[in-house]
Amino acid sequence: MASFDPQDFGLDEPPPRPTTPPVRRGFLLILFVLTLLASLVYGVPYLADNAGYAWESGRSRAASEALAKLNQAGIIARASELFRMATAAAAPAVVRVEAKRFPGRGNGPREAPAGDPLGLADASLGSGVIIDKDRGFVVTNNHVVKDADEIVVRLSQGTRMPARLVGADPKTDLAVLQISGKVTTAASWGDSDKLDIGDWVLAIGSPFALDHTVTAGIVSATQRNDLRINEYESFIQTDAAINPGNSGGPLIDLTGKVIGINTAIYTSNQSQGNEGIGLAIPSSMAKRIVESLIKDGRVIRGFVGVNMELLTPDQARALAIPDGKGALVKNVVPDGPADKAGLLAGDVIVQLNGKAVADPDSLKRVTADLAVGSHVPIGVYRDGKLKLVEVIIAEYPGAPVLASFGFRVREIPSEEDPSLGGSLEIDQVVLESPAARAGLRPGLRIVAVGHTPVHTKAEYDAAIAALNADQGLPLLVQTPDGQAGSVTINSGNSSAPRR
Repeated sequence: MASFDPQDFGLDEPPPRPTTPPVRRGFLLILFVLTLLASLVYGVPYLADNAGYAWESGRSRAASEALAKLNQAGIIARASELFRMATAAAAPAVVRVEAKRFPGRGNGPREAPAGDPLGLADASLGSGVIIDKDRGFVVTNNHVVKDADEIVVRLSQGTRMPARLVGADPKTDLAVLQISGKVTTAASWGDSDKLDIGDWVLAIGSPFALDHTVTAGIVSATQRNDLRINEYESFIQTDAAINPGNSGGPLIDLTGKVIGINTAIYTSNQSQGNEGIGLAIPSSMAKRIVESLIKDGRVIRGFVGVNMELLTPDQARALAIPDGKGALVKNVVPDGPADKAGLLAGDVIVQLNGKAVADPDSLKRVTADLAVGSHVPIGVYRDGKLKLVEVIIAEYPGAPVLASFGFRVREIPSEEDPSLGGSLEIDQVVLESPAARAGLRPGLRIVAVGHTPVHTKAEYDAAIAALNADQGLPLLVQTPDGQAGSVTINSGNSSAPRR
């Protein structure tokens, strides 16, 4: 350290400057660390952002160049051409369906008015597709034309033609109309069984009266059978936009063939339009129903004669069912096909006619498609062992009830547990029919047929099949407030009104 004593330097000389103490290494190390941290905190994100922008920019340029090359090769135009050609193949066969209901005729539910010029009729608007140009058959939804007094079909050229109802199937929500006049084109059925998730599909129809609107999407799911919209259902789910007015129109694949009939949409309470969940009846089901309606005016379904319940995991383990899937036989209809084949309560049906049975709904669908009188193998597990027996398919009973007595019932599943069965409710009564004269009305619950309690449609049909219709139909019914009473409905025979 420098000395400031006058003896250490001359009077004529300035005092020396004080020396700076040496910088310690620790301080330099701390400074270096802080600088490094600041670089990491601020510098790395900056570099990353710039690198990301450069990567996105490069990726965008590469994609643009690749698309330009594909466009020059005509590939993009050919991809769009698939949609155009599929539309051109099917769109001329797509029609608008207008149904009107006049006051005082019928007792079906009314839909929102669609602008009847005289203000006299309720009207509904839907779509349809011509599937036979020679005979003028048009497929649409039952809910579009239900209880209609007047049906008009508008063709793609704008021509309006009156239509008659050939037949309808409320259980699948399908209906067939017939128009007379010059029809130049028809759509072809495709194979919905070949569809897979991700396949492109197009929906064509008249949403909000905008005729021949085409929307595109993919198959989001197949075999949606747990929505309880229809009694028989195995819907195709798609995100192709489907809106009110599309009902009854076709869902087509890129070959221009009909692989589904659009029938419903899933919406929130706040919306009544498309939210990306559209549902279509698959062509594998629709084609058979339509052919039956055209041939017989009604749908003839197969019948095995068992009342089923859902197989629980605990029951599957106790009964030694390998994959835990199947339909548990609750009881067997006396003298029915299953009874004659030797099936017993407690059996678990796992296959029918070579098709796997996963639950009661799948058994119901497979059975319905089988021809009456056909001999088919049925696989059941009993005492932990698989047993194959042959069953002769009968016709599903219960069809004459509406015609003879003038009322129809629907099954209401239990809110607590659908597998436990629910109740039966009268949902339609024909005016001036034997049921109407006996006091039946929509909303009444059927508790028993004679002395036989019924909780499901199958139990109800089986109980009716065991009765002599000429002696009347004894019912125990219950009002919504819980009051019960007995009523016997006498068959109207030829005096029953036709609809």
